[in-house]
Amino acid sequence: MHVVVSREQLARGIQAISRAVSPRGPLPILSHVKLVADPDLVAAEGTRGALVLTATDLEIGLEARVPADVREAGAIALAARTLGEIVAKLPAADVEVRRAEAGPELTLRCQRAKFTLRGLSADEFPELPLPAEEATPIELDAAELARGVKQTLYAAAGEDKAVISGILTELAEGSLELAATDGFRLAWRRATVAGTSGKLSLVVPRRAMDELARQLVASGAGRVVIRSAQNQVSFQLPDRHMTSRLVDGTYPNYRQIIPTAFEREAIVDRASLLAAVERVSIMAVDREAHTIKLDFKPGELTLLATSSEVGESDEVLPVQYTGEPLIISFNATFVAEALKNLDADTVRLSMNGPLLPALLRPEASDDQICLLMPINRG
Repeated sequence: MHVVVSREQLARGIQAISRAVSPRGPLPILSHVKLVADPDLVAAEGTRGALVLTATDLEIGLEARVPADVREAGAIALAARTLGEIVAKLPAADVEVRRAEAGPELTLRCQRAKFTLRGLSADEFPELPLPAEEATPIELDAAELARGVKQTLYAAAGEDKAVISGILTELAEGSLELAATDGFRLAWRRATVAGTSGKLSLVVPRRAMDELARQLVASGAGRVVIRSAQNQVSFQLPDRHMTSRLVDGTYPNYRQIIPTAFEREAIVDRASLLAAVERVSIMAVDREAHTIKLDFKPGELTLLATSSEVGESDEVLPVQYTGEPLIISFNATFVAEALKNLDADTVRLSMNGPLLPALLRPEASDDQICLLMPINRG
């Protein structure tokens, strides 16, 4: 194995796969990154010859293809942390990577610096679980998918909550819908994706979708190709590849809990409401829930929070309000996270009563919502 690669490209590749490294995994090899030098692979830049870096924790797998001058093919597995620290400290110059003829030992040279690393055989590294080749590929706009993930991820449950620990991703008739819930709130987003055909219905783990969004943004790719089969899904970008297991089980029918008619509605500036929630909730430190109270009257909204140990706070905002006066309580963190992820300057809060689910959404769009369950404060 003999490769010459720029330090910048090598560092970028290591960074791309680093979050799939498992330093405390069940197998020592999972703390390593596999390096494969292939003179026939075409890199994203269109050049022939690539160094492929792979990491996996057996839940997700990440692969990055780095353009390189491959003088001799080969493969090795190196400790990911050590390799990353070395490359980060190297000068901005070409790095020569050469494996010894006998044994898993590799030398890195960059200008006057030289490192000799003892690795493991690449044969010990687990193969990424790829969906079958016959799985129908579906191509999506990468930026649109990343945006949808970011605007729903916050509402997904923790990993111990079975099927709702994932994000439901559905595609039908050119419409991409993503939904996430933890049982107390629901985030949903819909987008029209041009130039896309086929159907898709997957529940992808929260952690995997978080990583996917990072990869989509960092790669700058225009399109992503998705393949799924049985319990695996893969996302292919020009210079990166990600695999993940799928969440088992049937996602709950969230549509049946979304109200379709409301007795009360408030329209308010999103940034002003977010700032007020964050200020008032400083006093919402009770152990049961990070609770704030919203008191709606014609023309104004009063936000209140109180703590028997700390004190109380309130703030008044101007709003456009229709309906009878209402006092309703929410988890302040849930409200703030929804406001941060809504794509609008002005938002609409639709309600029916103090104990019934409420919808927070952009004022002028029905393509994004957050359903919030009120808190019963007695």
